[in-house]
Amino acid sequence: MPDQKNKKRQRYVKRTVRYTPFEDALVVVNADIVGLTVASYMRQSSLIMPAPAAGRKPTVDQQLTSHLIAVMGEATTAFRDAAHLVDPDLAEITMNSINEYRIVLFQSLGRAP
Repeated sequence: MPDQKNKKRQRYVKRTVRYTPFEDALVVVNADIVGLTVASYMRQSSLIMPAPAAGRKPTVDQQLTSHLIAVMGEATTAFRDAAHLVDPDLAEITMNSINEYRIVLFQSLGRAP
């Protein structure tokens, strides 16, 4: 039966699958590698169809790269705040280097800094 809360919902048949812990880990890792939710990965794999664009999620690499960009931004801010405690030229060089690396990481994600 269709979900009464959402009449537009097209998928209302549910199937249950049992996995060993090892099999489950493989499914989760493979879904992360291709950037899909587990449900989208299982649907795509079993039906041999391309995944819908809405089913995509950031890959683990993209998530880690985004996190690294955020940490590097925090480091730059910390250097800027502490610049008066160290050699100002060294602080400036360090901040510029971090920002250059951040730009490369943004480009690897296909985003602008």
